Order: sequence, then C-alpha cells, then structure tokens
Amino acid sequence: MFVPVSRVVAIVMAGVLCFGILVPLSLARHNVGLAVFIAIVFIAYLAANVILWQRMRPRA
Repeated sequence: MFVPVSRVVAIVMAGVLCFGILVPLSLARHNVGLAVFIAIVFIAYLAANVILWQRMRPRA
C-alpha cells in the first residue's frame, strides 16, 4: 500500500512543470492546442505511473 516517496516527488515535479510553467506559457501565447496536448501527456504519464506501481507492488 505504501507508494515510494521518490515516485510521488517525480509526479509532483512533473505536475509543477506542466501546470505551473508550460501550460501558462502556452496560454500566454494563445496556443490552446499546445496546452491541451501538455495536459494529455501529463495525464498519460500519471496513468503509466499508477499502472507501473500496481504491477510492481508485492502481492500478498
């Protein structure tokens, strides 16, 4: 049940990069398509991390 701290930190850092820097910059340039693409890539990254965590955790 315990999620490794390093995995959580990596996801938080990616979220800050995406939604704190890249999405606001793309919206400032009036490029909504790029902002949506960045959000989709982050959601895919988050889903991949959850799937990998589920597969790697020990079975009881």
